[in-house]
Amino acid sequence: MSENQENIAATVAREARKPFPIPAETAFIAVPDGWKLQDTEEIDEAPRRKKGTVILDDDTGYIDYIKRHGAANTTTIWCDADYEKGLVSYACVLNDHGGHESAPEWRDHIARFAPEKSVEWKRWIDKDAKIMDQFEFATFIENNIADIATAEGFPSGTDMLHVATSLEITQDSSIKSAIRLQSGGVRISYIEDENAETAKFMEVFSQFAIGIPVFRGSDPYQINARLKYRLNGGKLKFWYELIRADKVMEASARTLTAKIQEQTTFPIFHGNPFAK
Repeated sequence: MSENQENIAATVAREARKPFPIPAETAFIAVPDGWKLQDTEEIDEAPRRKKGTVILDDDTGYIDYIKRHGAANTTTIWCDADYEKGLVSYACVLNDHGGHESAPEWRDHIARFAPEKSVEWKRWIDKDAKIMDQFEFATFIENNIADIATAEGFPSGTDMLHVATSLEITQDSSIKSAIRLQSGGVRISYIEDENAETAKFMEVFSQFAIGIPVFRGSDPYQINARLKYRLNGGKLKFWYELIRADKVMEASARTLTAKIQEQTTFPIFHGNPFAK
């Protein structure tokens, strides 16, 4: 090998250990073995841009945070909901891609919010379609009497309390018959003493209505419920079935979504912004 060739080889070997950019549409950097890249942002006084994920506990704080950090054309809000399963959540991408004329963004500054269900909603959903004995049912009605809605065609809270109290008093009675009335209620004939000749009567409503908020701090919504009963060994078992509670949740969620959109002014989409 000549001296000139040796100089060229030494120069190539020396220069080959230096990182250099490879021209391409996407920038890459070649790093020799034993070398590593360090992001200087880790030692800078401040980060180069906003990023991170925050979780907010209420809609007021969520709206305020979005207004504080959002920007026109690069902020989007997403509502992901399954009303039948009772799931509603929001994700705001504060640095989302803009329109077709805008530069792409990082999509890594996120604000999340899942509205908490109200105490009333949790209680009534928990007991929905669950069979209770007379005493348990009466106790439940008495403890939640304030949730009974005063609506036309439905029993009032006072009416329901009377039924609940009567049920508690007669919990050890035997049922003779149950007749459905033209009004939609049920007339139950029972005796407290098997040797008694005179039967007592009690009318039970077939439906009632409750007025409760779906989410904590939201306005109440009316939910209708069917009152069910079953004769079991001469004793009554009671339960209720909420009628289309998913539709009530959907209505409440759409009201909340409209509030968030109106107060932040950013567009809202329905779905998951990070679905694979």
